[in-house]
Amino acid sequence: MDTLVTNKSGMRYVYVIVDRFSKYARLVAMPETAKTKYLIRLFKENWVRDFGLPKSIVSDRDVRFTSDLWKTAAAEQGTQLQMTSRNHPEANGQAEQMNRAVQHLLRHYINPHQVDWDEKLALVTSLYNNAIHSATGVGPNSLLLTFKPRLPLDFLLPENQSTAAPGTLEFAYGYEKHMQQAVDNMHKAQAAMIESENKHRCPSNFQVGERDWVKASELGQEYRISRKLMPQYFGAWEILDIVGTDPDGPSYVVRIPGHLRTYPVFHASKLAPFKETDQFPPHRSMLPPTMDGEVDIDDIVDHREMPVQRPTGMGRPPKPKLQYRVWFRHHADPKEDRWFTREELMQTAPQVVSQYEKSLQKGKRQIE
Repeated sequence: MDTLVTNKSGMRYVYVIVDRFSKYARLVAMPETAKTKYLIRLFKENWVRDFGLPKSIVSDRDVRFTSDLWKTAAAEQGTQLQMTSRNHPEANGQAEQMNRAVQHLLRHYINPHQVDWDEKLALVTSLYNNAIHSATGVGPNSLLLTFKPRLPLDFLLPENQSTAAPGTLEFAYGYEKHMQQAVDNMHKAQAAMIESENKHRCPSNFQVGERDWVKASELGQEYRISRKLMPQYFGAWEILDIVGTDPDGPSYVVRIPGHLRTYPVFHASKLAPFKETDQFPPHRSMLPPTMDGEVDIDDIVDHREMPVQRPTGMGRPPKPKLQYRVWFRHHADPKEDRWFTREELMQTAPQVVSQYEKSLQKGKRQIE
């Protein structure tokens, strides 16, 4: 979690680790420049050392979690990595709720300059882990540690102190009661959330090959460009694949233009259907008849070889020239795509040509 404030110790991020069942959390201050190797060490020191190796880890797509080093470390310890789709925090709602709780608690204890927030993490962690969680009805400490740690208030109110000693039947009975209470409450909370979400949810009908709109909020914001004045959706772009099996909430791989440099997987809630109709014909293309250096090229979508005339003698036939089919920015209709020679594009958009040819060399088709 980014605090957006670098404290006196050079820390800016809070590394949040939450147990999925007990809701127990660990909060660790971390510098902005922390590398994956440092993140792995923090995880081992603050979780694996005390609780062992997890079976699975749910995270977002931070560059440190998508790195080969993190994947290798997880594979060595037998941990399955599960990552959410881009900009879809609902897929990891537990962590998002934890982030909001941490922010809420820190507001009450840090000074106005906000540079001492890391000094309050231990206090915030203790307050959270000892409080009754709304989803389980039991405190995270009581579930994970099998007992409730003593608090300052327990010395003033002796009735709050537990009379059962660890290892006794009374203690085991009390802990079993807490476990069953937590399971029952979590089932009730899950059913309530499903019922609430289903009221506003409709099945996803997007199909591979069709074109759909993508929310503008999912794309990177350009410098000095107001998002409030931008269109709500961009596209329409082709759906290449479906990721996930949930019928009402899968994610989709979308053919995003290369210049956007964004992760091409979007949740169904971030897409809108695109429909072609003859009732409102598209506007006439504003593209110039020739390449004049001012055409805003979005991407190259196809290529072909131009036919060449064979020489009359015994000479070697000339090498065929390439043509590229160009997709222009802000034009959603494929009918507006045009073919240009490689020489024309190298004069106006050499970076687009180079990127397209590199992608071909990595695939099955090769340019000769």
